[in-house]
Amino acid sequence: MNFFSDVYGNHKQKAYFSSLIREGKYAHAYILEAPRGGGKKTFARALAATLAAHAEKNGGEESAKKCRRILDGNSPDVMMLTREEGKKTIGVDRVRDFCDTVFLTPSELNFKMYVFDEADCITPQAQNALLKIIEEPPAGVYMLLLCENSLALLSTVRSRAQKISLEQFDHAALRAYAQENGLSDPGEEEKLSFAVRMAGGSIGKMKTLLNEETFAFSAYSMAKKTIAGQTAKNRSVSYFDFLKQMTDFVTTREALDALTENLLLAYGDLARIKNAEESASLFFDRDEAEAISMQFAMESVSRSFTVTDTVRADMKWNTSVAVSAAVLAMGLWAAV
Repeated sequence: MNFFSDVYGNHKQKAYFSSLIREGKYAHAYILEAPRGGGKKTFARALAATLAAHAEKNGGEESAKKCRRILDGNSPDVMMLTREEGKKTIGVDRVRDFCDTVFLTPSELNFKMYVFDEADCITPQAQNALLKIIEEPPAGVYMLLLCENSLALLSTVRSRAQKISLEQFDHAALRAYAQENGLSDPGEEEKLSFAVRMAGGSIGKMKTLLNEETFAFSAYSMAKKTIAGQTAKNRSVSYFDFLKQMTDFVTTREALDALTENLLLAYGDLARIKNAEESASLFFDRDEAEAISMQFAMESVSRSFTVTDTVRADMKWNTSVAVSAAVLAMGLWAAV
């Protein structure tokens, strides 16, 4: 039985693993690489369930229950190590504790699978501890290392585990997925376009952006209003209006971070248009970016980017949010 039906796309990857399992050639360790929200955990559970179903030769209701527990994240033999909230890394003690049971008999399957989420956050010392198990794994023990950037893993780890990159979806595929699964209402075209562009090819990230009540889209909308205010300087928008709009939105450090992040993406798009680069837009759609770029001199785009980047850099010194918002407004107003 194959449990990859819940995994969207990734046809080559699913066919590859299905073939390995069917032919008895599944190796003891793999690296799954994809951006955040790219479906790594979903793929890992589907892979483990497919492996379990193949191992249960007789199948039946009990086998189906075991596979369902894997898919639900409740199997005692398919364990996932995740980074603790507030921690930037996964240390050696946690890895050792997690792997303490590798030599014990499985509880209900005929194998055990250890899944390391955010494996690129495992410290070098912890990776070295893990390497000992990867080099000499007990029979029936499998490992999956999930990561955004496999180059963060030690070369000794990478050399002993084959890397499989999951699919990143283009804008058309993301939009189709959202529409097929009812993730966006017909009246929310701008929000859908925003989520598709910001998702970076990741269905999970697109879902998060569409499901967030207001904040991410509000920061995006505020960045657009800021740039519109620059283009309307001293015509339909006064400096007082521009400053008030900025300070009303930027009331927290989170809001300032989100706004400046969006502004950098927007000015980057405008700079690429001004330089006649063919790369895809990240903030605007292409037609919108071209229209707005006609209202900016390249020097104004460059100054706006520098002002925004400087304010972001100053945030690490815990500067006042209100002062930072005022500095940003003043700098962007003067940039055009």
